Amino acid sequence: MPEQKASDLKKVLRPQESLRAIIESISSELELRPLLTRIVQHACELLDADRGTIGLVDEERQLVRTEAVHHMPSGELGAEMTSGMGLAGTVLQTQKPLVMNRYGELDTPLQPSLVQDAVIGLPIFWHGRMIGFFGIGASPPRIFGEQDVELLTQLARHAAIAIENARLFAAERRRAARQATLYRIGKLIAATLDLDDLLQTAVTAIDEELSYSNTAVLLVDREDPDTLVLTARGGIYASNVKGSYRQSIHEGIIGEAVKSRKPVFIADVRQDARYIPIPNARDIRSELTLPLVANNRLLGVLNVETTRPIDHDDAADLELVADQLGVAIASAYYLDEMQRNLAETQLLYETSRRMTNAFDVDAVIEAYLQHVAVRGRYVCTVALYEFDDFGERTAVVVRGIWTPEEELQLLHLRLPYTRDALDPLLDRGRTVLISDVHTDPRVNEQLRRLQAESGRPALALIPLIVRRQRIGVVVLTYPAVYHWQESDLWPYQVTAAQLATVIDTRQQQLLLIQSSQEVAVLHERQRLARELHDSVTQLIFSMTLIAQSVAPAWRRDPAEGENRVNRLLELSQNALAEMRALLFELRSSEPPPLPTESGVTLPGITRLRHDGLVAALWQHTKSLQLESPTITLAAATYRSQSLEYEIALFRIVQEALNNIVKHAEATAVQIHLTVNDTAVCVEIQDNGAGFDTRNTRNGRSANELGLQTMQERAEALHGRLEIQSTAGQGTTIKAQLPLKNGGNS
Repeated sequence: MPEQKASDLKKVLRPQESLRAIIESISSELELRPLLTRIVQHACELLDADRGTIGLVDEERQLVRTEAVHHMPSGELGAEMTSGMGLAGTVLQTQKPLVMNRYGELDTPLQPSLVQDAVIGLPIFWHGRMIGFFGIGASPPRIFGEQDVELLTQLARHAAIAIENARLFAAERRRAARQATLYRIGKLIAATLDLDDLLQTAVTAIDEELSYSNTAVLLVDREDPDTLVLTARGGIYASNVKGSYRQSIHEGIIGEAVKSRKPVFIADVRQDARYIPIPNARDIRSELTLPLVANNRLLGVLNVETTRPIDHDDAADLELVADQLGVAIASAYYLDEMQRNLAETQLLYETSRRMTNAFDVDAVIEAYLQHVAVRGRYVCTVALYEFDDFGERTAVVVRGIWTPEEELQLLHLRLPYTRDALDPLLDRGRTVLISDVHTDPRVNEQLRRLQAESGRPALALIPLIVRRQRIGVVVLTYPAVYHWQESDLWPYQVTAAQLATVIDTRQQQLLLIQSSQEVAVLHERQRLARELHDSVTQLIFSMTLIAQSVAPAWRRDPAEGENRVNRLLELSQNALAEMRALLFELRSSEPPPLPTESGVTLPGITRLRHDGLVAALWQHTKSLQLESPTITLAAATYRSQSLEYEIALFRIVQEALNNIVKHAEATAVQIHLTVNDTAVCVEIQDNGAGFDTRNTRNGRSANELGLQTMQERAEALHGRLEIQSTAGQGTTIKAQLPLKNGGNS
């Protein structure tokens, strides 16, 4: 009897020992498919069964899919059973174990060759929900009992843990792979600031890294914000969409994404009336549209179309790519704007320099046409008006023409002046655009006839206005019906005020010469040279220094590169503002108006007029933050002076700081601004390299225009300029202006 009891005990313990061994075996496996294969093999060994399957529940589709088999007929692996279908579907439906002595008794047996088998169907639960299924079978005479169900239930509990661990491991591995993929895509996107290269790189990276080839980027047309322009393309967009493509920002699934500013995913585009199909693109199933937004500004959309469903992980990855792309596009726009502002500033400066050096009106027009008109593809004509004694226009005189074929012609073709519907617009300083003179009712018969004879029906008229009077017009023509773009016109528009000003100046000079006032003209030219040197030239020098450092900084650190780009943009805007303020002063005796746009930095002299000398100096020293030493300003005892005095003091400090930044290699600068009973004084000290003052004569530098202009500004107000400097020990520049009558000047 004792031996019998021991034998029975061994029979009871043997399955438990096997179960422990199985648990240890499956606990070491983290790959899901090998894990499931090992579990089903061990389950068959544990229950002394001939064959088995293990399936996982697809909760979204409500079915069981066979993921591993042991000695099962072909075709079982990968089979999908919906609720109530086969053994797995029956267990999915009831959520309970099912034991049958004969598989053929099942309502829907799926394996006819196994109908004589005894079977166990058992759900695998994790935290109260069914995540998998055991199907175990054995040939007769083997049958299964409660002990088998209990053993399989115990195994199922540990199998559930192992399955979830394997899923977590797989999810973490996928997450790491996605992070690596996103990093690679982000690195590719950040590698360039050329917009076309940037966008096509992004489309290619999405194809190669995420396997979505049918990808397109559509950007908002900056001249028509209601239109999207196809800018980069891959897959069906590259092969099926030929030439340019534009669409309304309000149409299609793309329009919905634009409206909501959120990603829009359509699982089956065939069921969505908003879908706009690509020509000859078949089998497209899903579409994902992601708005490209930076700083709350809509830049465009990233659009992906596929022949297969887009899973949630891929959608999340694409959304991150869209975020990266939005930032990169914004940076490219900032660089483009900065480059355009820089080009505009350089054009203004160079045009001003060339025309200022021109002796008479013909030379001014020649300089303008050779420098500005030569950049374009249009026939450019400069025409001036003749006026009677009452200031009324009596004739139009064509003074110069530039054509791409014949280049420059200077002439004096006089035509009668006829007032028409275009005059009110031109008198208000508006550019008039005419796509076709034959259909535009505003065009008078004389102008229509002239353009018909020349075969150039498209016109752009840019008025030349000075001292609130239109003295002429720049005319651009094109040999076909043409819709003018802002980008076509800006070189002509930004230089029109300069042209008008210099033409007027030369005309006034002629009158002054005729009135023996040549000295006044010379003084004005000298003042203009000083103002240009003290403001725009210095800003352009600073811009050049930063422009040279943008590319190395960007390669070293995109964030630093972006800071320098933003700084360069700020300087270019300041230079434009300074130039425009100077041009306004030339056109009007009144101070220039304050900018209406929020966040615009006031030009130095405009700030001085508005807020006084101290505020203008604070703004100027702050603007030098990237390229200057530490600058301190002490002005506690200073009291406001006349505008004439404060402009002179500001320009002297501005020129001194410019020389320090360019030449001194100083680390610290101190500015002291004081007023006593007899004089107002400004003193600029730096700890830089210094220089040999023996090369100066009475405070004038033999070579430096800057020192000369500082000296001239002080002497013009009966003051004096003192320079003290020793090589290696820094420089002190002191300007004193006498107070009139011992009080405020």
